[in-house]
Amino acid sequence: MHRSKLKLLKRALLVLALAVAALAQSASEIESDDVKRVGVHIACQCGACQENVNCNMSSGQCHFCKPARTKIYKMQRAGMNDDQVIASFIREYGQAIFRADPNSFFWVIPYLGLLAGGGVLWIVLKKLRGTKHLTPATAGAHLDDDPVLAKYRAQIDKDLEKLD
Repeated sequence: MHRSKLKLLKRALLVLALAVAALAQSASEIESDDVKRVGVHIACQCGACQENVNCNMSSGQCHFCKPARTKIYKMQRAGMNDDQVIASFIREYGQAIFRADPNSFFWVIPYLGLLAGGGVLWIVLKKLRGTKHLTPATAGAHLDDDPVLAKYRAQIDKDLEKLD
C-alpha cells in the first residue's frame, strides 16, 4: 500500500509539472512577436486604459488582453493570417475594437501650422503697411506753393492778429 501511494504521488507530481510547463510555454507564446504584431491592431476592452491588447495593465494580466492574446495565438496556430484574425475580432466586438496604424505623415502637421501662421502674419503685415508709398521731402522745396498749406497759414495769421 505504501508503494501505491508513492506511485500515485509521483504521478500527481508529474502531471503537475507537465501542467506548469504547458502553462509557462503558452504564456511565452502569447507574448511572441507574431501575437504582438496583430495585438497592436486590437483595442483593449477592459475600460481602464486606451491601449491595445499588448498593454501591461496589471502586469499583462488584464481580464481582456490575456485571453485576447491567447485567442490570437490559437487563430494563428490554426493557420489564419493577420487580416483574418483582425476581421474575426471586428465581427465579434464591432469596428470600435480595430486600431489602425498611425498616420505616417503626422510629422508634417507642425510644419503646416508654422506655414499657415507665417502666411497669416504676412497678410496682416501687408495690410497694416498698406500700398501707399511715402515720398521723402526734398531740400529747398517751396512750401508756399501748396494751396492746402497756404489756407492754414492764412488762418494762423488771422488768429495771431486777434491776440494783439
